[in-house]
Amino acid sequence: MSITRTTHRTVTFFHPTHLPGHDGLLPAGEYEIDTLEKLDLDAPIRRYIALECHVHIWSDKDKSEATNILTVDPQKLEAALALDSDPLRASDRKQMIISHGGHPEDDAA
Repeated sequence: MSITRTTHRTVTFFHPTHLPGHDGLLPAGEYEIDTLEKLDLDAPIRRYIALECHVHIWSDKDKSEATNILTVDPQKLEAALALDSDPLRASDRKQMIISHGGHPEDDAA
């Protein structure tokens, strides 16, 4: 038997970002994240393993309803958040923006 839970959080991207499964760039802003986790029954203490993250992408005009829910690997989401927040990786971030159709000037915090 598998025991799962879903956790909810809000994350902020300060720069445009790309997540696998989405064409192009997502604009900077806040995103609602639901994470499906499974209890690790083999761990000596209670521990959950993240299985997948659901990123809610809202309409620009109406923030009351998600227009798309993007399923992302938890490690890919954490890597995108790390790239977004690390000031020492500005050149990597600019390259990511360019490679997904953005312009270097889009990288404004």
